[in-house]
Amino acid sequence: MRDYIIYFVTLTLTAALMYSFLALGFSPDILAMTENMSMLTTGILILSVLIAFMSSFVIGYAIRFMLGQRKKEFAAYELMGMEVKTVRNLFLVENGIIGGVAFLLGTLVGTGLSGLLNQVVQNIFEIPHTYRVLFSFRAWGMTLFFFILMYGFGMFRAAKVIRRQKVIDLLYDNQKNEEIRFQSLHRSVLTGLLSVAAMIAGVILLEKGLHIQTNEALLYFGGACLLILVGVYELHRNIPVLLYQFAKRNPHRKYREENLFFLGQIGRRIQSSGRTMAVVAILLTISLATMFLGLTMGAGYKANMEAYYPYDAGVAIDAPLTKNSMDSVLSFVDERCKVEDSVTYYLYAVPDEAIEALSLSDYNHLREILGLSPVSINNNEFFVHCDTWNYMDDIRQRLEQQPEITLNGQTLTVAETPILTEPMEQYQMAGTNGYVLVLPDEAASQLSGEKIRLVMKLEGGGYPELRSELRQFLNSGKWLPDIQPGQELPERVTMGVTVKAWGVANSLTGFTTLSFCGLYLSIIFIILSCSVLAFEQLSAIDKNQKNYAVIDRLGVSAQKQASLVRKELSTVFLIPLFFPIVLTILLVVGTQFIFGEAILQAGLVLFYGVITILLFCAIYLTYFGATMFLFKKVILRPEMR
Repeated sequence: MRDYIIYFVTLTLTAALMYSFLALGFSPDILAMTENMSMLTTGILILSVLIAFMSSFVIGYAIRFMLGQRKKEFAAYELMGMEVKTVRNLFLVENGIIGGVAFLLGTLVGTGLSGLLNQVVQNIFEIPHTYRVLFSFRAWGMTLFFFILMYGFGMFRAAKVIRRQKVIDLLYDNQKNEEIRFQSLHRSVLTGLLSVAAMIAGVILLEKGLHIQTNEALLYFGGACLLILVGVYELHRNIPVLLYQFAKRNPHRKYREENLFFLGQIGRRIQSSGRTMAVVAILLTISLATMFLGLTMGAGYKANMEAYYPYDAGVAIDAPLTKNSMDSVLSFVDERCKVEDSVTYYLYAVPDEAIEALSLSDYNHLREILGLSPVSINNNEFFVHCDTWNYMDDIRQRLEQQPEITLNGQTLTVAETPILTEPMEQYQMAGTNGYVLVLPDEAASQLSGEKIRLVMKLEGGGYPELRSELRQFLNSGKWLPDIQPGQELPERVTMGVTVKAWGVANSLTGFTTLSFCGLYLSIIFIILSCSVLAFEQLSAIDKNQKNYAVIDRLGVSAQKQASLVRKELSTVFLIPLFFPIVLTILLVVGTQFIFGEAILQAGLVLFYGVITILLFCAIYLTYFGATMFLFKKVILRPEMR
């Protein structure tokens, strides 16, 4: 029971989470919400493959741990005449039964959890709902498939180990003398400094990548993640060694009370489990970052939907058409959903400038549709509208350097308020580069209107299917647009249709996919990391039992022994935790500093940062408490616990 309880709990939780998320992805009610909801299913399936792959190594590790605990038992069976094949089969059947029970219990728990996940998604889409438990045979079959794959890999490794080990190795392998050897202090310090330098370099690359708009940014992000993870690994390999060596060099502290015993215990843990703790630190770093980014990006996407879809409906055509061409489009929409207000306007090309222009009257009409107050400027002034945060500083700097522009012989100066920032969809409707120049009507009329736009305010906000109906009309041949006199159609005409009702529904799909996939991956990784750390501590439990028996005979009090157990396990669990938590806090602060202004809901980044850390601590402390309970139960006498 001692050896199998954490293993069984880990298998059960993995099966429960895998089934619940797959059931969510295959749920007919969820898939019917929007036409793009299949992206949630795809994301969960891809992550399930990754999770099965990672879990197979953890299961293999756990089975090797249990083999190590039972070597003498298997040696006794073989000495009594049992064939190696029979010993192997007994172990495999035993683990098969445990795995089967864990899978069935996990899917039972997962069935209840999937109902909660369905409720959360329906709440996101603001759909009336009640809690319902629905069994998904398809999700159950996929979970069974992934479970057999990851469990079969571990069982295969176990069978291989049993077949190859000799009886003498099984009997005396755990009695080999331990030799604690660490690299020199100077080398540890140098490696630690290089690790910190690698992490700082990674942060610098990450910051530079955020300001690059091309695919080159992916190289920066990849290099940054690699440097940070390598730095985390090496720091967790060297910082515990450095602290241990410094503590050993201080005689006053070393020989005080039971510190010599404690340092010996920690030294053996660092020597035997150093690599494991470093790998756990990497997994925890990935888990915390994935959970935080998934939750924050998803919630930020939802909070900014009004910026992405400010208009009820819009048609954008990058061609010099006449305004009369949009009348039939307006009539088509009005037949299906009453149009309360509309404006047809041009995006004008500005000579020798990589910016488009809007006339002031069209701009104010758009503001009226959005419920914003109108703006007035003199006939010799201009300003820029930019609702895209990452261009703001560059535009402000350019306006300071060049406060005047000359168009067709007329000089315009920047208005008193040079930049306005209300959401106006500036990658399609009110510009295509993320910003637009607003000019007096007289100045704008002298420019070439190369792109035409139609914005509509609809009764009740419209309906999602209007988007596909409108796209079909524009491409059916029934719509016959006119070209402006003296203009020609470009070789490729870009056409875009936006409907807020459709956009909101599918934006919620993106939010759901990001949030739930990030949550799925990170929780599984945290569980796997905690289970590996727990197995690593329990693998030394017999050795520790002998060590604590020695100090018990030497007269160390029960209270001191219990304190030593808590201190030892707390130290071992704290070592892989320190840098992941620090990096997560830095990630939260950095995200708030860089993206905080771009997210329209105040405090969202900090809120989900706190949620991430609290959820992580709940799982981590649960495994820590379970390991502590088992440790005390085996090592300490009943009256000491």
